[in-house]
Amino acid sequence: MLTQSAVTPTPHLQSPFAFPASRKPAASDALTPIGVLMSFGRNAEIYAEGETSGYVYKVVSGVVRVSKLLPDGRRQISAFHLPGEMFGFEAEDVHHASAEAVVPTKVIAFRWDGVLSAGKQSASFVRELLNLTVLGLRHTQDLLLLLGRKSALERLTAFLLEMDARTGSKGVLDLAMPRHDIADYLGLTLETVSRMFAELKEMGMVRLESARRVHLLDAAALKAMGA
Repeated sequence: MLTQSAVTPTPHLQSPFAFPASRKPAASDALTPIGVLMSFGRNAEIYAEGETSGYVYKVVSGVVRVSKLLPDGRRQISAFHLPGEMFGFEAEDVHHASAEAVVPTKVIAFRWDGVLSAGKQSASFVRELLNLTVLGLRHTQDLLLLLGRKSALERLTAFLLEMDARTGSKGVLDLAMPRHDIADYLGLTLETVSRMFAELKEMGMVRLESARRVHLLDAAALKAMGA
């Protein structure tokens, strides 16, 4: 369900996609006429767990986190979605997790029935949608491996490499998410994440220009550790 609080809808779409120069518009950009561009402030809710679904979303700018509250009150972040990625797909009629903007974020909301109609008209769109779905499944599988089989240091290393690859930052990584978000994604405590950053720094593998800007100094060693 689209909520109006902390949201700025743009009723007339002209050119809502602002892709980096390295990105080409995907086939799903053909959906632009049936989508609504919406702006969310930092930490604003896009949809809540338990709300009726019916829309899927594409990130235009910013970062979206998808999370679920566990019975004991802890939060598990299951995904961070970056520009060009889609989220909000549900097999049932309600959302099973919440989605929030990590930083000021713009998304395009598409009605699911409109997406299905577009799929009937465009084979290239169906292929693109399947590619995005498979990519999401791959990220989920990687996260399960991360949580189940890797040490705290290996988890953080793999996360930094993942973000570097997905953002194309080429070794100078500007993290949109705060460390407590990273901790909830990796299944660690905030204190452990801070300690692992310090350990990587002492090992000469990273340089911390600030809490959010991380220089990856030894890519080969990081890949060996995070593999």
